[in-house]
Amino acid sequence: MKAAVLTGPGRVEIREVPKPAVQSPDDVLLRTAVAGLCGSDLHYFTNEKVGSEAVTYPAVVGHECSAVVEGVGPEVRKVKPGDRVAVEPSISCGTCDRCLAGRENICRRIRFLGHPGERDGCLAEYFVMPEKCCFPVPAEMSMAEAMLAEPLSIALHALQLAGGAPAREIAVLGSGPIGLSIVLAAKAAGAAEVLATDIVEARVEAARRAGAVWSGNASTTDVARAILDLKPLGLDAVYECSGAPEAIAQAVEVVKPGGRIYQVGIPMAETITYPAAKLRRREISIQHVRRQNRCLERAIALIGMKVVRIAWLASHAFKLADTEKAFAMAAGRTDGILKAAIVFDRRADGDPTDRTLQA
Repeated sequence: MKAAVLTGPGRVEIREVPKPAVQSPDDVLLRTAVAGLCGSDLHYFTNEKVGSEAVTYPAVVGHECSAVVEGVGPEVRKVKPGDRVAVEPSISCGTCDRCLAGRENICRRIRFLGHPGERDGCLAEYFVMPEKCCFPVPAEMSMAEAMLAEPLSIALHALQLAGGAPAREIAVLGSGPIGLSIVLAAKAAGAAEVLATDIVEARVEAARRAGAVWSGNASTTDVARAILDLKPLGLDAVYECSGAPEAIAQAVEVVKPGGRIYQVGIPMAETITYPAAKLRRREISIQHVRRQNRCLERAIALIGMKVVRIAWLASHAFKLADTEKAFAMAAGRTDGILKAAIVFDRRADGDPTDRTLQA
């Protein structure tokens, strides 16, 4: 089978690799339909390490995907060949103290689809996952939407960490696909006002489309000052979705005393700094967000019921042969790109098409 293989920073090759097979009784062999490029995949593409974690090349990455069931192990009951599914990329053990506490996303023995050194990813024609990671999607849902259920699930998890209804007034700093998913999910859940920022004008505009009442370009505007001009008392909660040190500092400035910062973005550096005096004196809480926890099924339902309209985030589609171009465009944030989608199965109706596929 063919797979897109990262061979070094900025390099992707399409290679013939062995096709995986069902080995465990609960295994499901999946044929990839649509795979999205996540920010973490872009980190692997642009850098040899993320924080303290080195990338070992060659690597097959990718964890946002929809697929068609090709084959199943003898104990699989939930899905059958031909079913269309969205995929939960985390494989938790189910037996450690964190799993037993209901926090499977921080399982002590977790393995993650497309995480170098753990499990090859979905940027390949076929891959294998346990049955528990495969969620059927309704017939009316496109395979691009099914792929986008995974980033939406991260947004839902970030919001549910608040412990109930979302804060009434929030900021989202970084309006990439995850930040935009948080804007969409927060508005759907009843957040009164969402303010958003980015450093790319197309994403500033996308935040408004997603429902932000105000969005600003942090590369040309003092967004912290602009937000406080609009909300002098500060915001109830801030979702930092870029990992950039500048945005982290802005989060501290605009959250109100007693508020909470949700660190969703992945900083490239192993160590980041916060202004300790401001955090202490204003009793600001920082909640780090690790992927998602049992939110994928709800994400599928929200998309299927049109409560969250997310298909437009898959702004650019590419053939497998053009995966390096997709990585380069997504990493460079050119041409107004939001989410790069690698389309394997062109029979899937409703998937995004652009010049790349029509050529």
